[in-house]
Amino acid sequence: MAYFQYLSELKNDCLISSFQSILEEVGLNISQEFSNHAQIFAEEKINNKNYKSKVNVLISWSNRSLNECSIEVRSDEPLKKGTCCEKIHNELLILIPPKDNSYNKY
Repeated sequence: MAYFQYLSELKNDCLISSFQSILEEVGLNISQEFSNHAQIFAEEKINNKNYKSKVNVLISWSNRSLNECSIEVRSDEPLKKGTCCEKIHNELLILIPPKDNSYNKY
């Protein structure tokens, strides 16, 4: 399973208004069914036929008082170079910078 996670800081206290356009820019749709004031669940708009699974992104508060959120990118793809999961993760790292330069890769 490909999985990437890091922390970021927000300038405001609304996850959806902060990230909706960014997620759409990298090809993700926000699920209204599974998203709320405390988390955003998004998945790929178009599933690449070469892969059996979609990339999913979960953004949630890790420390709301510090406007700190967790960005998780995952898929059922094997953890190797060049996956769709890694591509989306790298795009999000640029558009939603990490709080520091470290992140976890599983």
